[in-house]
Amino acid sequence: MESRDTKQLIEVRNVTVEGEKQNLLDVSFNLCLGEDVIIFGAENSGIDYICPLLAHTIEHYEGEVLYKGQSIKNMDFVEVHNYRKIFGYLQRGYALISNMTVFENIALPLRYHSDLSESEIYELVDSLIVYLHLSHYKSLRPVMLTQSEMLRTAFGRAIALDPDMLLIEHPLEGQCLWNAQVFLQALQNRAFAPNKTVIVVTYQPLVYINIATRFIMFHEGRIVF
Repeated sequence: MESRDTKQLIEVRNVTVEGEKQNLLDVSFNLCLGEDVIIFGAENSGIDYICPLLAHTIEHYEGEVLYKGQSIKNMDFVEVHNYRKIFGYLQRGYALISNMTVFENIALPLRYHSDLSESEIYELVDSLIVYLHLSHYKSLRPVMLTQSEMLRTAFGRAIALDPDMLLIEHPLEGQCLWNAQVFLQALQNRAFAPNKTVIVVTYQPLVYINIATRFIMFHEGRIVF
C-alpha cells in the first residue's frame, strides 16, 4: 500500500444536532486526506447525521464544520457549490433517479458539474459501467434493477467526478454475501488510491476492516471510541 497524505481536510468542532430519535452531542473529530474512516454505532446513536452534516444538507446545528479552516456556515452559494464537489455521496437507499437509466444516473454529476463534452462523458461513463459489471443493464431504470445493481449504479455515480472524499451510508443493507464482496472489492480499490478519503457509516464495522485506517464509535450521540 502506498503511503498516505494526512493533510487535514475537514474539522467537526463541538457540533450538536438535536433530532426526534437521535442526536449529536458536542461531537468533534478531524478528517484527513488519504485516510479511510469507519463511523459506526447502534441504531439511533447519531451516526446517521454524519454524512448529511459533512455534505452541508443539515444547516441547523450548534458548533462548526470547517473545510480547510473555513466554516461552511459562512460560505456563499458559489463556495458551497465548490465545497460539495469534493464529495461523492452514496446515500442510504441509493437515491437513484427513477426516470433515468443506469447510464443517465451515472452521467448526471458529469453533466451538471464538469466541462466534459458529451462524447467524453459517454466514454467515461461507459468505462465505469464496464468496471462495475453493469454493461447488460445500462439502459434499464432503477425499478428493473436488483439491489446489487442499484448499489453499483449509485457507487458509479458517486465516483464519476473522481472526488477527494467519498461519503457512504449503510451500503450493504439487503445485499447478499456475494454481492457485498464484489462491492467491497471496488470500494477497497477506491480506498487504496492515493490521497482519496472514504467515510463509511455503518452498523457493521468489521465488514470494512480491510480498508479502515480509523474507526469512530458513537453511542447516544457522543463519540465513545
